[in-house]
Amino acid sequence: MPDKPTDAQKTRPRRIQVLDQFGRRKSLPSDPEQYQTLHAGDGAANSGALLLGIGPDPSVVADMLRERGDVAYLECPELQRQMPSSHRAALPARWRPITLQDLDAPDIISRTTLFYGPGLTIFPDFWSPVLARIALRRLPPPTAQDTSVVWLPASEQRLLAHELSRAFTSQGVTVRLVPESMSPRETLGRLKEERPDLFFSVNFQGLDPLGQNHALLRHAGVRVCVWCVDNPFHLLTGLRSAYWKQCRLFVTDDWFIPRLLDHGAVQVFHLPLAAAEHFLHQETPGQPAEGWSDLNRRMVFVGRSAFPGKERFFAGCVIPEDLESTATAFMAQGGRPDFSWWWQQLRFPALWPGHAVRQVGFAAEQYSRRRRAAYLQAAGRDGNLTVFGDPGWKDLLPDSSDVRPEVDYYGPLAQIYRQARVTLNLTSLLLPNGLTQRNFDVWAAGGFLLTDRTPGLAIFDQKLAQEVDFTTPTSLQDLIRRLDNDSSLPDDLGRAWRDHILKKHLYSQRIIVVLETVQRNPP
Repeated sequence: MPDKPTDAQKTRPRRIQVLDQFGRRKSLPSDPEQYQTLHAGDGAANSGALLLGIGPDPSVVADMLRERGDVAYLECPELQRQMPSSHRAALPARWRPITLQDLDAPDIISRTTLFYGPGLTIFPDFWSPVLARIALRRLPPPTAQDTSVVWLPASEQRLLAHELSRAFTSQGVTVRLVPESMSPRETLGRLKEERPDLFFSVNFQGLDPLGQNHALLRHAGVRVCVWCVDNPFHLLTGLRSAYWKQCRLFVTDDWFIPRLLDHGAVQVFHLPLAAAEHFLHQETPGQPAEGWSDLNRRMVFVGRSAFPGKERFFAGCVIPEDLESTATAFMAQGGRPDFSWWWQQLRFPALWPGHAVRQVGFAAEQYSRRRRAAYLQAAGRDGNLTVFGDPGWKDLLPDSSDVRPEVDYYGPLAQIYRQARVTLNLTSLLLPNGLTQRNFDVWAAGGFLLTDRTPGLAIFDQKLAQEVDFTTPTSLQDLIRRLDNDSSLPDDLGRAWRDHILKKHLYSQRIIVVLETVQRNPP
């Protein structure tokens, strides 16, 4: 026989459970502390009130509002549909339901406003726009407004902040750097001062997981663009809302475009990386060229052994044993067991919502690491390889390898590319058609690049690309021997590549594409 319930179990409130917008079961707490006062109204005790979300027990909030003369309430339709019929029957008779359109009425938004907070995490795509709509209706017009303003959520130390700021400015756009992590309150405060034309986010910086900032910006008439320079579906695992579908999405890897569209994105465009401005200058201020003269007979690789936070991001992920040998053999034949390949091998797990996509990414990242190590070991057999990166490389390469500390992207890196005999590029398998900054920066700096073959190279002149790409460690060695046997070839190719990069692959040219795309594709 089952145990009798204890006194504590008898008195513990039984919470109502509902399915959230992603079909996950959630409990609805009913205590008064769950209700937030968003607006104090005129302070009169018997004035009307606006209730946003009723909560699971109408009697709790009815007691809180019993002194109010008129109560208008708005509930999420999907939540209301899941509640028992007794829930609506328990509402005070004098309360009246309103619609989203009623929120524009001055009488409604001026009232004391109470919000059932858990509703935001359960149905963020309903409540974030509601909260934004009300907040902006109460906001006075901005105090100042320049023409052509972009908000760029980034710190000055961020890798792309300099390039994007300079590129937007070159097109006559005023750039405002805003915090990478802005609260909705701070976003609202900034909108009180200014309404930008464009909000340009890299990897969803400046946009919160529940979509409140996006809703505020969108209702304020700001066009929101997100440039996914990393795997987009990995980025989406950090969101708890589907607001991303309404953004103008730009991706560095065009493999993701049809998949994002299949998952509901409205606008997705290809925007590759580009050459950073400071690599175009022949001398780096404060860094004498002779500081890296020992590299002129060496192959150089610059990069991390793994991306920061990898263990936490992929916690609990494993590669099925039966696929290990298949992937290893495929890679040995020159194949790329990339994100696309693993997605197929794992039988197309859901890319969104949920975290199943991280299993795909984990497998791709593990083999990306093994692949980089294999190429570097092969390239370093003659003792002429130098790796600039994190200490993790020492665990992947022979003890005799020349592994040096990471270098500042805005410091000596341009000189290293320029001085090296050859810079080696190995793209991440997390991006099936991806490229790296090295595909642009090395040539811009006046260096010489050998790169693994990836579909992403299609954006370049194919006659140039086929001269410098490889598919196996053996074909890499063949390329190196060819360069050794033709002393004029590296200089000729280097000049042709640099001219090609300058004509078509600068950040200013990428931003022109962004601005034209935004103009051609209204929301």
